[in-house]
Amino acid sequence: MSRIALPLLDALRSRSAPLALVALALGASGPEAAAGWTAWSITPLASSAVAARAVPSEEIVAQALDTVLSAEELEELLVIRRAGGEEGRAALRHLAKSKLLDKLGRESGLLLSDADLERRTSDADAEARKGGSPDGLAGHLKRARLTREQFKHFLWLAYVQETLTRRALGLDDKKPVTPDQQEIWIEEELAQRGFQTFAPPWKAGLVARGGDFTIAPQEFLDYLRGRLPAETLREDCYQLLLQKRMLARMPDLAPEKLEKAVQEEVQRRRDEARLDPNNKGVPLDQLLGAQGILVERIGDDPAVRISALSKLWVERSYGAEDLKQMYETERELFDGLFGPAQEVALLFLRAAKYKNDLNPRTYEEAEKELAAFAQRARSREEFRDLAKSRSEDAETRTAGGELGWVGPLTPKIPREIRDEVVRRLALPEAQAGGLVGPLRLANGSCLLWVGRRRPKPSWDVMSAYVRAELRRRFVEDVLPRAAVVTVFEGS
Repeated sequence: MSRIALPLLDALRSRSAPLALVALALGASGPEAAAGWTAWSITPLASSAVAARAVPSEEIVAQALDTVLSAEELEELLVIRRAGGEEGRAALRHLAKSKLLDKLGRESGLLLSDADLERRTSDADAEARKGGSPDGLAGHLKRARLTREQFKHFLWLAYVQETLTRRALGLDDKKPVTPDQQEIWIEEELAQRGFQTFAPPWKAGLVARGGDFTIAPQEFLDYLRGRLPAETLREDCYQLLLQKRMLARMPDLAPEKLEKAVQEEVQRRRDEARLDPNNKGVPLDQLLGAQGILVERIGDDPAVRISALSKLWVERSYGAEDLKQMYETERELFDGLFGPAQEVALLFLRAAKYKNDLNPRTYEEAEKELAAFAQRARSREEFRDLAKSRSEDAETRTAGGELGWVGPLTPKIPREIRDEVVRRLALPEAQAGGLVGPLRLANGSCLLWVGRRRPKPSWDVMSAYVRAELRRRFVEDVLPRAAVVTVFEGS
């Protein structure tokens, strides 16, 4: 297989692959490729006459029940969230290199015949199948949302980059050049043309320019949309559709009331960021700006507006007595999640009934090791040090085994640990703490260190949890995630 096709397949496998030999394969360039990115199809979505009336079918990128989302609406969110961030900056640079290679290749008369491109494409397909992909190149292209013709275009761009790099270095036509050499060459070509980028919202109508080429906003957004992972685009579509459907539930909501709620939500997030010690005093706007988020439009982000809308719904739908009635009806749920709890730390060893390649020890061997550790863990500090050095639970090891507050229904905590906490909560607080175990779990054994007890919260605090649960249920009722279909499905 050619040296060109291999890196292209690598690019299709990983969106973090280097550009050398055109990891540009994750976005479109040139007139042939651009058409592929913008030809959105309603075919997998068209099940509703409402959808066909609401938005021209060629612009629809997602649908949920009778609610549709246009490409323009999605791209507006991409400007706010992603265009100025790491993903956006990488996509813009890829697009610039693609345009430059296209221009230089045509000016230099570097052509590949249709037969040569087809041969190279067939080689890529054979290599993919040899590497264990039963669907071959077609599967890679589907996941990367590329057509076969687009792939051929990128093969040509790869050929251009390799050839011009070799010429710039004064090498023989058959002399290989490394990906690093090609990357250095294309970066130098951009620099020589004074390549500049501009931050969104691009009021001058220009995203970037470099000598004799420019990149316009729509061209860049088409390219960015083509490069972003399908799961990222699906989540953005979900939130936009959810916001639409929430608004439809409240047709009488005054715009000024919504905007007031949005600003309160933005301020709440700013206050939380200010109080978070991990932020070291850096304001929220500065943190968001560093991520490339368009701070002046943070109030338009659907995540903010969804939160504001869900709070407005609960406020208008439930009074104080309704909240108390819900708590009494589901007391076990709320007390199990937010009521009395114990502070718990974990020291975990993998184990099973029998040893094998995946299980290094039996339960009995693990419990023997843990019993020895128990003799050395006479204080919380000693237990923390042991957990950091010996625990095999990757998620808690660096934090000294800290699980935080654990109650009867705390999510993502093994049932055996929650059951032990329930037993401890039944004891007087002075007798509940200290070392517990060894305790056998489904995939190993552990020691626990039980620390402070969290008392039952006041009604003011608990009622806030009840409101939060009502907001969560409202979101699920308005739009179950499974109801969302996008043009990115199957990629």
